Amino acid sequence: MFSRVLDFAASRGLTLTGLTYNSAEIRPGYAFFALKGVHHDGNAFIPDAVKKGAALIVSACPAPADCGAAYFRSDDMDKDMADAAYAFYGRPSDSLNITGVTGTKGKTSIAYLAEAALAHAGKKVSVLGTVNYRINGCVVQDAPNTTPLALPLFKLLKQMKDAQTDALVMEVSSHSLEQQRVRHIHFDTAVFTNLQRDHLDFHHTFENYFAAKKKLFEELLSSQNTKPHKTAVINADDPYGRQLIDMLKGKVRLLTYGLETEADYTASDIEESLHGTKFTVNGLPGQIRLLGRHNVYNALAALCIAKANGVQEKDALAGLAELAGVPGRMERIDGGQDFFVFVDFAYTDESLQRAYQTVKHFQKGRIITVFGCGGDRDRTKRPLMGRTACQNSDLVFLTNDNPRTEDPKQIFADIQKGMDGFSNYEVEPDRRAAIFKAINAAHKDDIVIIAGKGHEQTQKIGHEVLPFSDQQTAREAIGGKHV
Repeated sequence: MFSRVLDFAASRGLTLTGLTYNSAEIRPGYAFFALKGVHHDGNAFIPDAVKKGAALIVSACPAPADCGAAYFRSDDMDKDMADAAYAFYGRPSDSLNITGVTGTKGKTSIAYLAEAALAHAGKKVSVLGTVNYRINGCVVQDAPNTTPLALPLFKLLKQMKDAQTDALVMEVSSHSLEQQRVRHIHFDTAVFTNLQRDHLDFHHTFENYFAAKKKLFEELLSSQNTKPHKTAVINADDPYGRQLIDMLKGKVRLLTYGLETEADYTASDIEESLHGTKFTVNGLPGQIRLLGRHNVYNALAALCIAKANGVQEKDALAGLAELAGVPGRMERIDGGQDFFVFVDFAYTDESLQRAYQTVKHFQKGRIITVFGCGGDRDRTKRPLMGRTACQNSDLVFLTNDNPRTEDPKQIFADIQKGMDGFSNYEVEPDRRAAIFKAINAAHKDDIVIIAGKGHEQTQKIGHEVLPFSDQQTAREAIGGKHV
């Protein structure tokens, strides 16, 4: 067996009925993994887990004197969770066709585009990503993590296998690579989009961040990955992508894409509008309803994924054209108003700049921005976002994003360091009020960009998770403006 935990359980004569790190899910016969998190220590819930019938406790801490259940002390909780889940759920990753998409930006849009291309060709497609988790096109749950932790991940993979999924496209975060969540997942296709400033609160240096991303491609080269048609899809325009190309050349099938560098898939004759984007790729006409040049990159990556899965370019392009949009990615909110409103997930200065570049080609009126920065996250990007917003907007409403447990005043102070010398902004801590102010301030042909939260349907303030939708709030503000 691949798992020390399951071997231990078998040696004690235990028949495990489930695996979880959430004590609320405990049923008789479960193994409870007592994880020590940022805000909660699972070890504090061991008595509750035992009371509910947990047969085995797995923890990095010494066993309490009166545990009341079999106890396995782990010296590597991430590894033991992945090993246990892989074995318990019958090694589902071995028989699934899996594409992993990593990079700072574009993962979610690529996953949606690839899903559309593969589904148009008649394949059953499942997706694990930032917005939600889908099995053969049906949403099974909203996503608490871009890449699930190992226990729920392998449970989902088992469900996909049972549902006879033909292709799984999953976003693979740098956190998941560092924390071994994708251990025992052998990828058929690995995709690299780009590398930009992000998550330095976790990785500390840019070099560490890239090293984490690179692990996806090291897995592709691993002798343990015996998938027959391993393919790497790489953005050839990105300097870190070119490093990966050098590393992978001659070792796996390589498909490259780009707009500025010679590649297998390139696009020309790009025509952008506020309704979509047209282009020509390798002599074939293509179009997507997504906005901006960056989405041409995402479409090219999706074409590569389709190619790796045996789908012809014409079929893939037809599928791309059918995709209506990606939640919270320059998502247009249209309530019949005579100005434009977009909700975008931009939460770094690079992604915010890209949103401005997308709309400035067609700007007739002013640009109004609503944005903030998340609490308990990388502080280095805050002043950069502040400066980018003020430089590219006529009016900025600085507001709360997800402050979490950090003092919003500190977040605003960090952002305002980059706004020094600008007077075109107003601080409005209440996000709903900020959105209403922005929309009420908009005139004909103005462009309102509500940035930072995108698809999210909640706002995290302190330890509370409150219902909140930028899209719904914007629609209410637009409706009220017309009264």
